[in-house]
Amino acid sequence: MQWQQVARFGLGSTLAALLKSSSPEPSLRVVPHSEPELLRQRDPGAWRVLFEREMPAIYQYSASRLGSPTEAEDATSEVFEAAWEHAGSFSDQGLPARAWLFGIARNVVNTRRRKWVQRPPALALETFDGGEADPALDPALIDLARAVDSLEQAHAEVITLRFLHGLSLQETADVLRTTVDAVKGRQARALMEMRKALG
Repeated sequence: MQWQQVARFGLGSTLAALLKSSSPEPSLRVVPHSEPELLRQRDPGAWRVLFEREMPAIYQYSASRLGSPTEAEDATSEVFEAAWEHAGSFSDQGLPARAWLFGIARNVVNTRRRKWVQRPPALALETFDGGEADPALDPALIDLARAVDSLEQAHAEVITLRFLHGLSLQETADVLRTTVDAVKGRQARALMEMRKALG
């Protein structure tokens, strides 16, 4: 992991020092069934692996909801700081730590959004642009973003988590603190509304 990734997010001194340290090696791969306990114990190797693996997805989620790279970097920092602070309460419910982080990210993003006077776009296209030299976006992508933006927030959130960030039904339910059946229902209604919007 590049130290620039850590510095970019302005993480707190304790977590930043841990991630910057040269030991254990960043190539360490945590055994999946042992990861929750290692995270609860604030094991340096487990936290380095978690940050390296999940930071890009948390940043992308934050940027897509907040529409600002600077806001997204601040939010990403806040997510990992909150996760570190509450590591002892992380419970293993058979889901990967990713779902736990997305749950924290959702709370952080919603808190930041509530502070805004105007409602920002539900989806920032720049986050998912491939970074090509030509900044023009595919018209189909623009139509898709408009269709997502037209959804009510609960439905847009399900679509974003499921199809842009690749969370499973169970992970999405855990992030939204609801049931898998509720997620399925929102997803079905959202897709039906999007089909109508897209003609």
